[in-house]
Amino acid sequence: MLTEWFVANQRHENARSLTYPDFPSEWRWDEKKRLWEHRQRHGKIGRIHFVHPSAGERYYVRMLLMVVKGAQNYESLRTYDHILHPTFKEACRARGLLEDDQEWYNAFDEAASWATSNQLRQLFVTMLLFCEVGDELSFFEKVWRLLADDIQYNTRQMLNHPEYQIPDETLKNQLIEELETLFSKRGSRIQDFNLPSRTNSSFIVPTNRLIDDELTYDIDAMQSESEMLISRLNDDQLHAFKTITEIVLTKRPGFYFVSGYGDTGKTYLWNSIITFLRSCKHIVLSVASSGVASLLLPGGRTAHSRFKIPCELDEGTICDIKRGTMLCELIQTTSLIIWDEALMTHKFAFEAFDRSLRDILASSSPMATNLPFGGKVVVLGGDVRQILPVIEGGNRSQIVNSAIINSSLWPHVHILRLTHNMRLSSPSLSQENR
Repeated sequence: MLTEWFVANQRHENARSLTYPDFPSEWRWDEKKRLWEHRQRHGKIGRIHFVHPSAGERYYVRMLLMVVKGAQNYESLRTYDHILHPTFKEACRARGLLEDDQEWYNAFDEAASWATSNQLRQLFVTMLLFCEVGDELSFFEKVWRLLADDIQYNTRQMLNHPEYQIPDETLKNQLIEELETLFSKRGSRIQDFNLPSRTNSSFIVPTNRLIDDELTYDIDAMQSESEMLISRLNDDQLHAFKTITEIVLTKRPGFYFVSGYGDTGKTYLWNSIITFLRSCKHIVLSVASSGVASLLLPGGRTAHSRFKIPCELDEGTICDIKRGTMLCELIQTTSLIIWDEALMTHKFAFEAFDRSLRDILASSSPMATNLPFGGKVVVLGGDVRQILPVIEGGNRSQIVNSAIINSSLWPHVHILRLTHNMRLSSPSLSQENR
C-alpha cells in the first residue's frame, strides 16, 4: 500500500496534498487491483500501525509519513529543503521532528553520581532501546569514558600499575564489545544504532578480563578449603570426584552425568571439585539451569547467561559465541564445565551448546568436530525425579522427549551415581526426623 501511495502521487497531482495517514479520506484502496482509487464518498479516516522507537529506521519512516505530503518515493521522504539526507532519522532531525536529547543527558548525569560503570552501561543500552534518543553518536561520545571507567580500573589492578593508561582506541574497542554483549542479551544488535564500530587497533590488549576473573582466586585459601571438603566426601562422592578430576588433570575429553536424588550431596560434590581444580589454577565454569541453583555454586551463573544460549530453540540453534571474543577465549581455556539441574533444560539447548563448542574448538583441534562438546570435559547433574523441561501445552510424551536423556548426545555420557542420603546420615538429625 505504501509503495502504491508513491505511485498515486506520481500519477495524480491532486493526490499530492495529503499525507499518508490522511490519504484514505479522499482515496480508497482497491484490494483486487492493488492500487489507490479516488473515493466517491468522503469522511473516512486512516491510521498507521504503531512502531516502537527501538525499530530503528522503520520508526523514523513512520514519523516522516505523518508529516510529508505527496512523497513519490523513499528518496523524497528523506529530502528536505532540496537536501537528500542519508537516513530517515537524519531527515527527521532536519525537519525538527526529534526532541532535544538534553533530558537523556540529565538522567545519565544524575545516575553517574552514584552508579557503577556496569550499571551505567545497562542504563545507556536501555535508553537507546526504549527511549527516543535523537543523536546516539553524540550521546556516546559524551559519556563513553564514564561507561569504560571500570575497564581502565580493572586493567590497572591486573597489571599492578596504578598510573597505566589504555589508549583511547583500545579502551573504546573493549567498551563496544561490552555494549555488544548487552544489546545481544536484549535481542538487538549494536549495528542497528549510530554507534562506533570496533577498529583494528595495533595495541595488544594485555589480558582477557573474563579469564582473569576466573584466575583471581586466593590459591592458599582454596587449597585449605579443598582439603577440608575432600576429607568429608562419602564413597560415592569420592568416586565421582576422582573420576572427574583425573580426566581433567590428564587433559582427556569427557562427558559425565552425576545422578542423585535430593540430599545425596551433588552441590557438596560440585563445591569440592571446583575448589580443588581452582586451587590447581584450572578454570572451571559452573552454571545451572536456574538462577536459584546457580547461587549455590562458587562463581555460578545461569547457563543461558554464561553461554549466550538463545531463548528460542530448535534443532539447528547455535549459541551466540563468536570466534575471537573474550568469551570464546575463556571457553577455549576452560578445563571443566559443570552444569547443575541439567534436566530442567531442553535438549536443544545442550545440542546448541555442543555445536558451538565443536565449532570454536575446531580451530585449535580438528578432532573437536567429532567429540561431544568439542572434547571439553562437561559434567551435568540432576535428578530425573524432579523438574523436567517446561513445554507449553505439551503432553507427557513431549515433555519427556525434550529432556537431555533423549538427545543424540546421551549415548556418549558416562553416568556417576550418588545414592547415600547425606541429610539422613547427619549426626545432628534426631531419630524422630530420620
